[in-house]
Amino acid sequence: ETEQQLREKIAAQKTTIANIPSLRNILLETGLASPETKVRAQLIKELSDNEEQLELLLESKRVTAVVRLQDELHPPENSEDCPICLETIKHVNCMTMTRFYCCGGFTCTKCSEERKAKGKEEGFDEMYRDKCPLCREEFPNEGDYKELGTRALEHSNKGRAWAQMHIGLNHLGGMNGFSLDEKKGLKLLKQAADQRDSDALLEMALAYSEKTLKWDESKYMYYLKEAADLGHPGAQRMLGL
Repeated sequence: ETEQQLREKIAAQKTTIANIPSLRNILLETGLASPETKVRAQLIKELSDNEEQLELLLESKRVTAVVRLQDELHPPENSEDCPICLETIKHVNCMTMTRFYCCGGFTCTKCSEERKAKGKEEGFDEMYRDKCPLCREEFPNEGDYKELGTRALEHSNKGRAWAQMHIGLNHLGGMNGFSLDEKKGLKLLKQAADQRDSDALLEMALAYSEKTLKWDESKYMYYLKEAADLGHPGAQRMLGL
């Protein structure tokens, strides 16, 4: 319902309630369990529900206006347009987009979820036909992390931050065919963080929270705030924003 519809409904309900006997008079005349008592209680409940719905609607509008103004005054530093739907991804990070390891391109999460839903419904990849929608190279087999790692390594060697972050995490955990090498992993993460990759900035903050490195509050807060400033929801939650 629109704001105007809710306001009109609330006004009509208040008028109806004002024109029927008060609860005190109803109790004196017919008792607590009378139909009149139940009718008035139901009217009051419906009025309360509609007033709460109006408050939520107004708060939603207020928050939307604040976010819009914030984006106008301080445009996101790392916003990109999805090449499929052309919608703007305000803050590019692993939680807002899906990366293609062939060419390094990406699509928004919404397009990725739509592809998954259609694929599940049709029984095959109807949208992309198992090929990258950007470079048209065939996707590796699902779960082939070694092939994904090989492709990511190629991008990492070219200095691409998202790939450096990916390879760095694999070295830190000794995963997906990469050797356990904390020194190399941290070096790659820092290289990505120096390029202001929000995912890498958050991982560096976690590293300084005694996850990998010795606790360092100043560095922990520096990397965490940098990631939060770039709109990373994980960093923002950790800061309580």
